[in-house]
Amino acid sequence: MDERRFLRLLFARVSRPWVTMGLLALNTLIFALMVLRGANPLHVEGVRLVAAGALYGPLTLDGQPWRLFTAFFLHGGILHLAFNMFALWQAGGLVERLFGHGRYLGIYLGAGLAGSVMSLWWRPAVLSVGASGAIFGVYGALLGFMLVERAAMPRDLMRELRTSALGFIGFSLFAGFVMTAVDNAAHIGGLLGGLALGAALAHPLDQRFTPGFFLRATMGVVAAGLVAAGLWWQVEGRTAGQREAATQARAELRGLAFADRDLTRRGNQVFQQFLRSEMPPEQAAQTIERELLPAWQSVIMALSATAVRDPALRPWLDYAQARRNALQALARAIATGDEVWLQRALRWQQQADALARAPADVPGKEKDAAQGKGADDAR
Repeated sequence: MDERRFLRLLFARVSRPWVTMGLLALNTLIFALMVLRGANPLHVEGVRLVAAGALYGPLTLDGQPWRLFTAFFLHGGILHLAFNMFALWQAGGLVERLFGHGRYLGIYLGAGLAGSVMSLWWRPAVLSVGASGAIFGVYGALLGFMLVERAAMPRDLMRELRTSALGFIGFSLFAGFVMTAVDNAAHIGGLLGGLALGAALAHPLDQRFTPGFFLRATMGVVAAGLVAAGLWWQVEGRTAGQREAATQARAELRGLAFADRDLTRRGNQVFQQFLRSEMPPEQAAQTIERELLPAWQSVIMALSATAVRDPALRPWLDYAQARRNALQALARAIATGDEVWLQRALRWQQQADALARAPADVPGKEKDAAQGKGADDAR
């Protein structure tokens, strides 16, 4: 096709790329609202991203699948947003004119979903945000159009666009493999999703839609959906045991919290009564040995059974053992009057306090874990 005629048909189909402009405005508005609510514009905290709808496997697979969509409207910082919006602006208008408003929006959302599912399949425990999976899909759709409708585009223009698209894709994927903070799985998933949808929905600008086109489009969309659903089901099956273990671990941690509160209160009460001579040393030592130590031992046994399946509970098991050892040494100190045992009790208690203050990656602490990761795995 003559280039002048091609451009005339292109702009006749879509005079203004309203969908691209709307996506640019929506992504920018969401980021601005997060900053107005207190987010750091240079590096948005992981807790805020999780609360806003970031892709985070433990929550996405635990009844919040909508995060597959909301994640690609969030960004981890102003530079992250700027790079993605520039890439979308570069290619979005052209691809929207090639496919029309509706098909283009479907490609963007479908490719974004494919990127999210691929990211979740590759690393289900990692926090991920960003529009680049969907944007890779836009570039993939451009390649899909050129692959299927080679005769519907001027040869020189097609060569130029192909070189530009492949250059962007190659550079971005290379950077993603070099920089561990980039979610390349989302890039690849979005690219493949956009390529498949673009090839399925491509249609010459100067021809009417035919039944053959609708059949090809339906088959392509269904095939892409089946692949995405298969990956989702595989992730769900692979992480079912992890979610069950996490539920058990949360129950054990709740039990530890209640036991720690009650046993600490009772231990302080016994010790204060001993110091005020309201309780004889023998009775104080027996109360610790017969009442408090067995309770701590029960907590330790429960945590030990769960920690075998979930190593993240190991610091809390160490904490409970340190509390038990401190009480054992305190009981000896009270019974014997030996200051050496009192010093041991203090050392064990200090170790327990240090373990309680140390950050631990434990089930049920998704937001804390996400805060540590922040937007490190941004797309």
